[in-house]
Amino acid sequence: MKSLFLILFSFFSLSLAHSQQAKESKVIGMIYNHTDKKLLIDNNVIPISENDSFSYDINLERPTFYDMVYAGLKWVIYLEPGKTIEIKLTDKIISAVTYHGDLVQSNNYLKTISKTNQQLDSFFRINWRSIHLQNESSFISTIDSLKGLFLTPLDSLSKIEDISDNFLLFFKADVDFGLNSLIIQYPEWHLVYSGNMVSLSDISYDYIKSSDINNLDYFNLPNYKEFGKHFIDYQLETLLNKYGDKRHYYISKMDSVFQLLPQLIENQYLLDFWISEYLTDHIDKSGVQNSKKYVSLFDSICKTELYKEKIKNHYSSEVENRKDHIIKTYKEIGGFILEAHIFYPNDFSKLYKYPAIVIFHGGGWVDGKPAWAFGRAKHFSNQGMIAIAAQYQLSNQKNITPIEAMQDAKDLIIWLRKNADSLGIIPEKIAAEGWSAGGHLVSSAAIFADTASNQAINSSPNALILTSPAIDLANDSWFTKLLSAQEIAPISFSPVDNISAGLPPTIILQGEDDSLTPLKGAKLFNEKMKTSDNYCELWIYENVGHLFTPSHLDDRGWPRPDKKIQKEAHKKIDEFLINLGYIKQ
Repeated sequence: MKSLFLILFSFFSLSLAHSQQAKESKVIGMIYNHTDKKLLIDNNVIPISENDSFSYDINLERPTFYDMVYAGLKWVIYLEPGKTIEIKLTDKIISAVTYHGDLVQSNNYLKTISKTNQQLDSFFRINWRSIHLQNESSFISTIDSLKGLFLTPLDSLSKIEDISDNFLLFFKADVDFGLNSLIIQYPEWHLVYSGNMVSLSDISYDYIKSSDINNLDYFNLPNYKEFGKHFIDYQLETLLNKYGDKRHYYISKMDSVFQLLPQLIENQYLLDFWISEYLTDHIDKSGVQNSKKYVSLFDSICKTELYKEKIKNHYSSEVENRKDHIIKTYKEIGGFILEAHIFYPNDFSKLYKYPAIVIFHGGGWVDGKPAWAFGRAKHFSNQGMIAIAAQYQLSNQKNITPIEAMQDAKDLIIWLRKNADSLGIIPEKIAAEGWSAGGHLVSSAAIFADTASNQAINSSPNALILTSPAIDLANDSWFTKLLSAQEIAPISFSPVDNISAGLPPTIILQGEDDSLTPLKGAKLFNEKMKTSDNYCELWIYENVGHLFTPSHLDDRGWPRPDKKIQKEAHKKIDEFLINLGYIKQ
């Protein structure tokens, strides 16, 4: 689970009034006997001089919280326009940080609260499931008591003469934003752990409404945006459930965004920001074809040039990224278009047929887009194959689950075979590559294969390439959460639990220390494939985790692959396809 310290204190700037005049502010200090030559202040590299001193000057318009990082030690400071704070660090522990000059009391409080945060983070790790099994009233009481750990000390702090009133105001607001976000999410987590679907009561809804998303002064609080997203999502889901719609969920949701937000958000700047956030996400996850009308609508109503340009540039970039290949619609559901992005070899001729490979991106079934696979697709097209980067439905954790994505994968492969002649594809030479969640979709297309009605056309690929695949899902908590609203047993859709004879030749490429799709699943898959007389190769790479991220790095976020190992894995894939006759040596 995400650290509450990051939730509460990954601060950017706080906004009192956007019209305030900038004043020169300073962060100066000494780091005695320093071993590292640099300090990070809000991700800016600040050099440390030979005499142990550092200095950071900035023109501030409004109070700001800065992330500080030195030699693995992380903490937060508070700074206001025209103020100077002096920091002294004698050791690599938080208690060795001392303050002088302005805003000493405010920064001392931020320093002491780190202990409380560590205790709270530990509490959540141990009790996350049990607190979400509580009824709503007990859960709210728990969250309220946790707020007290941070806010009760402010009563005595406010009596100190030189404490900043701005600090007290915005610190409290951000704590409320952070912990009220957990209240909004209570129904979905309660469903995951209890199996019971609940809605927030009117009392709880009124409780969280005290966090004001219409206050422009709070805009740069980090928890403002997280809370605002959950709060708006809650309102959108209420609206969607109230009226119902035969259109696709993501089309209905964007229509609701333009209907609801002008009623919910009073400030024009905040309104433009929030619509731009939802529209950016929609463009990324739903694609250009499903976004055209919303981009045009936003351009006509947006009054903030910053966000108008943001959407214009983002959409134009996505359009530009489509110009070097062929795009076909392979499926439409309720007005929502799913596309196949097709990359042909440079020497492609309509007189010949070519082996093909279809690629499914990862992203935990809830994120990602075909463009993530464009690089791999171009690689295979350069090897003489027709390569297809697939779009599939992303889970909304409600009525679109990984099961719908599994069906999309099968439908796409059937579509490729049905249209093999016009596409130039050899129908019995269609390989499929998938990484992470995409590995689940690829293997599922074979293990849970469909046959097109009235035709002997099967959805199973002729070869499977699985990189860090999500294939052992019976006890996967995230996969279970995505299915929870449908009350479906995960084991029914877990590839490793449904292997049979007659599956296509397979290669698996797996990091030994993968924390998201652990090695044991890949090993079990490999063993069961061989026991069932299927061909399977398993290549295990040491000292890396998910998608070849080095083991000393967190492999749960954006992939940061070891380039050497990634190159080796890609070479193994090429060799696998060469041996099958898909790529010429």
